[in-house]
Amino acid sequence: MIAKHVPMRSLGKSDFAGLANYITDAQSKDHRLGQVQATNCEAGSIQDAITEVLATQHTNTRAKGDKTYHLIVSFRAGEQPSADTLRAIEERICAGLGYGEHQRVSAVHNDTDNLHIHIAINKIHPTRYTILEPFNAYHTLGQLCEKLERDRGRLAVDLDRRAGVRAAAQRRPRHGGAANILQIVGVVVADRP
Repeated sequence: MIAKHVPMRSLGKSDFAGLANYITDAQSKDHRLGQVQATNCEAGSIQDAITEVLATQHTNTRAKGDKTYHLIVSFRAGEQPSADTLRAIEERICAGLGYGEHQRVSAVHNDTDNLHIHIAINKIHPTRYTILEPFNAYHTLGQLCEKLERDRGRLAVDLDRRAGVRAAAQRRPRHGGAANILQIVGVVVADRP
């Protein structure tokens, strides 16, 4: 499992409505869209949830940055977790980043070899109206994915892959810039349980 934050290239493209509409659109494909859900919203439909999130975002006039967080959680090719497992993973990753109480819309996509979840998160807290930008999100997402893989009994495959990368790196000559790469790979792999 891999979780990745997709930053907006420009503030003008940061649009919760556009992102939520994109991730919940089937795009005339039979098998693109799976389970869709709105979390921490009072609304009964996705369009109403989008309106609710935009209203919350407009209450914070001090934040000048991006108010929408786009997250993708992708699974190995062929892996098909159940709907309950997908919901639990989405919930744990969002909570781990500090977005457990934040409004969000998520959609499962089946249009590639890797099943994946797109999550559009409102960075503005729905009651405090403060903005949250997770510190060191890349590192946090890596730890969360590893913990979730371990809990699901899937970590052995990832650790075997990492051991293979380390073995291949150790076979390379230890001179020039390669030594630095080997040290980095060795530290990353050695720090894993």
